[in-house]
Amino acid sequence: QVARLEEKLGQHSSDTAQINLVDCRVPAANLIGEEGEGYRIALSALEGGRIGIAAQAVGMARSALEVAIAYAKEREAFGTAIFNHQAVSFRLADCATRLEAARQLIWHAASLRDAGLPCLKEAAMAKLLATETAEAVCSAAIQTLGGYGYVNDFPLERIYRDVRVCQIYEGTSDVQKILISRAL
Repeated sequence: QVARLEEKLGQHSSDTAQINLVDCRVPAANLIGEEGEGYRIALSALEGGRIGIAAQAVGMARSALEVAIAYAKEREAFGTAIFNHQAVSFRLADCATRLEAARQLIWHAASLRDAGLPCLKEAAMAKLLATETAEAVCSAAIQTLGGYGYVNDFPLERIYRDVRVCQIYEGTSDVQKILISRAL
């Protein structure tokens, strides 16, 4: 039964709820793997989840970057599009570069997983880099739009709120660092 729905900062398109399993019995035939292997199986499932969340974060950040680039090429200041000001174009170039690096790391982790190879470290690296990059890119996109980036008229404030949780679920950034450091 649903105990309660959580009210969240972002990701309003997806409910988060506490559930109670009351008088819940699962037949032995539905056991996944062997008894005592649950932790290993759960960790294996988390690899795919981490890769997926990394991809989700990059997708959201790419949307934010596209909004910022379009705005910067249209908005004029001092007689030219603000994109032509080095501070703005370099900020956006940094964002694009960091996003591409995260995307490549996601592809690498996903290709290892698809091949059935170990990818715990690579999945953790992809999630760490992608989610932290996504938040930074969203922040830079908001900065590029100035006050407009902070209001509901543009999608950046929603994307920024939605991307924040990506550093939390399927293991926080600190958990990803623990996994990576153990694999070194």
